[in-house]
Amino acid sequence: MGDDYGFDKVRFTNYKEDIFDCPICSCVARLPKDCSCCGTVFCGPCVDSWLKKQSECINRCPKNSTIQNIQKSLKKIYDDLEIRCSYCPKSFKIAEIEKHEINCKLPKCVNYEVCGNIVGSTYEFENFKVCDHTCMLMSKIKQTKNKLDLYACLKQYVKDRQIGQQVQTNQLGLNSDQVNPNIPVFKWDRQRMGTGIVSSDGDTRIFLKEQAYMFRTAVATYGFEKGIGYWEIEADDKTENELKIGVSTCRDFNYNTAFCDFEFGWAYYGLAQLRHNSNATGPSFGKRFKKEGILGVCLNMNTGTLKFSLNGELMGTAYTDEKLKQGPIYPAVSLLHCAGCKIITGKPIPAIFLN
Repeated sequence: MGDDYGFDKVRFTNYKEDIFDCPICSCVARLPKDCSCCGTVFCGPCVDSWLKKQSECINRCPKNSTIQNIQKSLKKIYDDLEIRCSYCPKSFKIAEIEKHEINCKLPKCVNYEVCGNIVGSTYEFENFKVCDHTCMLMSKIKQTKNKLDLYACLKQYVKDRQIGQQVQTNQLGLNSDQVNPNIPVFKWDRQRMGTGIVSSDGDTRIFLKEQAYMFRTAVATYGFEKGIGYWEIEADDKTENELKIGVSTCRDFNYNTAFCDFEFGWAYYGLAQLRHNSNATGPSFGKRFKKEGILGVCLNMNTGTLKFSLNGELMGTAYTDEKLKQGPIYPAVSLLHCAGCKIITGKPIPAIFLN
């Protein structure tokens, strides 16, 4: 069944009761809620749809009864349920299954057992059924029969990469002597994303669309160790809720939270505010940013500062902190309900950040 209904009971490995059976769709509840009067458990999507048409519980409970998220004691039992993936034989905790299935149903790289990645989104990668240039090279090497073939394969690979880099340089409008090979190029880490976040465009673009209103974080694949780092966040015009954008000194935590809720996260919030070690309050900063524009992010580990720009205009220094001098420090973004963005890397640091 789709996300508008519950889970088929036959998929569960440790659920033999009926406590979480939704009376509307007759499946095990997804995003469970219950009635404050009768205690009946429903699928969140099912009961929300029901209440749009009816003003009372399906069991005709008193009108002062409410439909609410299940209590903590019941939620603990629910979270311990294990469910089989729809696309592979593995089983997962029910809270983890959605994130797993999003990636599991995607076409896998021919070297999946080694790299664990899905096929890249460019035509070149799709044609070879690989995730990136490393696996493309590995795939070609497997087809060689002798040292002469191997040499020719490697020589052609180096040549193709040089041509590709020159094309990218031309697209950026740079001369070859302007290109700095030390500028890192990175993307979002598919293994370090909150539930429901979907990546595309070679993992540079991410989007979240769900019923829940919970911040979910994506962390980049690259961590800065020293010097000055710069990247850009391009807004997605389908975004409905402001993003939290910044850096984290920790890359392994609960991604179903905002990274800046903790002391290891520093963020600019699109409501023209800052967030650090707080999920509720922060000082005003800069301008609002949501569904249009380019947000520039500059991390200066020499001075321990984090600065932001909007559409080429410097908004100022958001943070000065000694902890921002100690790497690794990872770019991060937190999405809420319906939001997305694209990360742009490999560009030189704009002069506005160097003055």
